[in-house]
Amino acid sequence: MTIKHAFMVTSAINTKFGVYNNEQRLSQTLGTIASIKRYIPDAKIILVEMGAIPLTAEQHQTLEASVNLLVSFNDDENVKAIFQSDNWDVVKSTTEVMCFRLALEMCLEDGDFEGIDRIHKISGRYQLSEKFDPAQYTLTPHSIVVTHKHTSQFPFQVTGVEYQYMSRLWSWPVALTKTVIDVYNNGLDYMAQRLAQGGYCDIEHMLYKFLPQQHLIEVNPIGLKGNIGPNGAPVDD
Repeated sequence: MTIKHAFMVTSAINTKFGVYNNEQRLSQTLGTIASIKRYIPDAKIILVEMGAIPLTAEQHQTLEASVNLLVSFNDDENVKAIFQSDNWDVVKSTTEVMCFRLALEMCLEDGDFEGIDRIHKISGRYQLSEKFDPAQYTLTPHSIVVTHKHTSQFPFQVTGVEYQYMSRLWSWPVALTKTVIDVYNNGLDYMAQRLAQGGYCDIEHMLYKFLPQQHLIEVNPIGLKGNIGPNGAPVDD
């Protein structure tokens, strides 16, 4: 069984948050793209750039030449407004959920998923690792594939969600794209509600709450490595 893959790479090259400078973030994101091409050479790669600080002309040219499609939200007024917060977690989660939903809607409407069987969401700066197994997806063609659930690091009253799914790498069959868009719509509303009530919810808790459990398969390891932005701690999922 042959599967045609698309990878949606979420990215914020230029930012005031985290331990990596803009040049390092660009290099790491190019590493993300190279790793996709290494393991699935014919994959369609769509970069979703959502930093509030616009790409330079040189950055834009470099990235555009490396992917099939570059979707940029650099000039979105909502992105700029969210960026004014000093809370990295709120900025990252809210911006990504909002922009990724919009990117999915745009790509679906424009026919960018035509001929695609499975869509992967991968966070820019991370790379597919030697543990990534493309054959996994021929065995689970109709399932949403996530890594194993994690217990929340927050008290339940903060998020209202007991578990979380890491959002760095997960995927779904293209037929469930509208379902995934609904997950992000519902998730964005829920995140806003939690903040308004003095609580908090990030992407990971949102995914656990709203992804349809009847379609889910947990895979461990899922095949991703890299370093998280706030402190550079290594990740090997």
